[in-house]
Amino acid sequence: MTTADRTAPRPGVLERAATVMDVFAYGRHSASLDDVTADTGLPRSTTFRILQQLVALEWLEHGPAGYRLGRRAAALNRTAVDYSTLRAAAADPLADLNMQTGGVCHLGVLEGRFVHYLDKVGGPANRSIPSRVGAQLAADETVSGQVLLAGMQPEDVDRLMGGGALCSSVGGPGAAGLHDRLNRVRAARGVAFSFGDRCTIGISSVAAAVMGPHGPVASISVAARRAVHLESLAPVVVAAATATSASLFPDLRRRR
Repeated sequence: MTTADRTAPRPGVLERAATVMDVFAYGRHSASLDDVTADTGLPRSTTFRILQQLVALEWLEHGPAGYRLGRRAAALNRTAVDYSTLRAAAADPLADLNMQTGGVCHLGVLEGRFVHYLDKVGGPANRSIPSRVGAQLAADETVSGQVLLAGMQPEDVDRLMGGGALCSSVGGPGAAGLHDRLNRVRAARGVAFSFGDRCTIGISSVAAAVMGPHGPVASISVAARRAVHLESLAPVVVAAATATSASLFPDLRRRR
């Protein structure tokens, strides 16, 4: 160790926290404890402590894929997040899905406890569904959000959505109702359904997740305000999500 090394001031708490947050910059979706430790050069115990503090403050979230940006970071950076690559990857699958089903198709991402709609393709049916690009809806109340929540561990869902304070209109009251709904999504291989006869505004919808290397990164859904057989739409919605994933992560299928 040189004299300069001995006299150099230790990084402060804010500087170390900023170094950890930098790991999640430039579109990185998630990182494990080991990833963050390696990228920052901080001791593993220090890294873990900072990560836990950032999760408690909702700057980060912790799920099965590791750590990722949390509600506060998403709210702060929403206007700066570049979703252009995701939107480009989903453009053709959304258009094809609209042509095949005649329904209104959406691309959504999870931002905190909300689904943020990045795109909407509906053609002549566009005005029949009261949604808009840029809108945010509670994740537990939409099929788009449910397929993303279903990719998380139950305890992470509770932490994100507020635990016992939850009241999901589609799955019953409280956290138990939401978890029942998410278990049905998992049992349906990651597909979520909402039937028009159970919806106050008569909209039927089905969604599937766009998968990345560490779990869902987005959702694709189709909605219609008419009588539809949702189970028959599920395969084409899954195909649209799979095509989007293949465009975003061309090496993912080869690794599998």
